[in-house]
Amino acid sequence: MKESIHIINGKAYTFTTEANKTFLTFKSTSRPATENYVETCTIPGCKIVTRSNGDILFALALKKGTDEKFEILTAQQLYDIYAWQWFEPLADHYHELIYLSNAPETHPAYKHFSWQDIVAFAEVDRPAYQYRPKSDGDWKASQQGGAKYLMVMIDNYPYWTDAIGQIPFAVDTYRLYHNIPDTVSTGITWGSGKYYDPDDVSNSYDNYFVLRAALYASQRFLFERIDYVPVITPESGKSIPVHEYKETTREVTASELKKPITEMEAQRYAAWRK
Repeated sequence: MKESIHIINGKAYTFTTEANKTFLTFKSTSRPATENYVETCTIPGCKIVTRSNGDILFALALKKGTDEKFEILTAQQLYDIYAWQWFEPLADHYHELIYLSNAPETHPAYKHFSWQDIVAFAEVDRPAYQYRPKSDGDWKASQQGGAKYLMVMIDNYPYWTDAIGQIPFAVDTYRLYHNIPDTVSTGITWGSGKYYDPDDVSNSYDNYFVLRAALYASQRFLFERIDYVPVITPESGKSIPVHEYKETTREVTASELKKPITEMEAQRYAAWRK
């Protein structure tokens, strides 16, 4: 049996883990009935998220005015049952991260990166087809990327792996179309990487991360159109314009990618909300 203390919203709570299950524990002293002593037990207003072995990872706040209840569950259960997320406030199922454990035993729960690591993978120029599931550009499955981890830790902050997996796809798409609206539209159509899936017009964090990456790429990459002498087709005698785009880069801090989408940015670019 393992006992641990975690301070959530300024209050210390004791938890006990046994056989990979974690429980909230209250300790008190037996008193004579004549004292009429009332023991007050406080339950935190959050969901406690653990590893499969019961180690506590973090806590997400419950929303006031809802029927959400305190619960201790694994990260996989949180993902499968509730689909809660804590990193994109305007997206669906957002709940505030109110506690994050930095205990050494939590380290293996995530694959660890810096934002610069994400940029390094995203800025490799790949054909569009390589962003299909299990192809070279599929960051969440790549051994250089998420490596099929459920969660990743980027500069000491956790994310669902599939959220970060949208970034390389979106950066590459921006470099193809040179604008944010077409990048967002392509994400809506091809975000899953599967041609037979319907367009994703949900207010999901996936779409917001496509927009995060498009905004980053719009700062990072500049394109100059170079026009050449038009080609005359012998059959029709018509003139066909010939041009190409010269790509240049400018310095942009990789941590720009950690910024959630603002309401102003969403109003301008979030086509899935319109």
